[in-house]
Amino acid sequence: MMDLILCIICTGGIFLIFRFFKTMGINTPMAIVVNYAVAGGLGWTLAGGVDAMARAASAPWFPTTAIMGAGFLFLFNMIAYCTRELGVATTSLSAKLSLIIPSAVFIITDSTDVLTTDKAIAFSLAIVAIILCSAGKRPNLTNKWILAIPGVIFLGSGSIDLIFGLFSDAEPLIFTSVPFTVAFLIGVVIRISPKFRYRLTAKDLLGGLVLGVVNFGSLYYLLGAFENSGLDKSAVVPSLNIGVITFSTIAAFLLFKEKPSARTSLGLTLGLISISIFLLFSPNL
Repeated sequence: MMDLILCIICTGGIFLIFRFFKTMGINTPMAIVVNYAVAGGLGWTLAGGVDAMARAASAPWFPTTAIMGAGFLFLFNMIAYCTRELGVATTSLSAKLSLIIPSAVFIITDSTDVLTTDKAIAFSLAIVAIILCSAGKRPNLTNKWILAIPGVIFLGSGSIDLIFGLFSDAEPLIFTSVPFTVAFLIGVVIRISPKFRYRLTAKDLLGGLVLGVVNFGSLYYLLGAFENSGLDKSAVVPSLNIGVITFSTIAAFLLFKEKPSARTSLGLTLGLISISIFLLFSPNL
């Protein structure tokens, strides 16, 4: 359970760090590249350096995680574009509701992970809670194709959670380090282009350093949450998403004085009830 709690704190911390980026005038694209270098470097150092890289290259999951690393950058760009064009609410909703993908796959493929009545109720409450916390007004659009982007975010976020769940028994340090390293290398190639080149400042380096440590923790502990939380795998992602929303809301109130609306408060209440049901009726706890 500690892995799940730490994953919630790290994942929620990423959103808070991005909020500080805006306040401190940090160049987010450059800090993102630094972040991937820090996260990958931290993982390889803790895993054993060159020997760990050799083990990763020969692992059966290596091609999957390498492709996932490229997906990290693509998905981040989609999230940034969707946030700009459709707003934070729509983007957040698309990412959080992606819990449906891994949860459904685990229930279908894992004979020990059964969709019981209490679990169905908890899923329903989680979805309603996320909608209440995230949904906003639909913007006026001239390009209707933009509406396809939330679907891409939905599929991408759900696929990443699914892959981590499927390979939760992998060596966590090297499994986590591979996609970060691939994302860093691709990010460097992109930043070489004059169109996307920015001057790297001390603030960008510091921001990327902090983000990299927290980002590494979010994926490292996600593996641990799937493997050690005591919850069925289908229940891990809903519990994580509700936990992140709750943590982020409380932290935003304490740090930035952002008071949640009545709708958000109702959503948080339903979300906490959902997590409580997952915990109370989990056979492994």
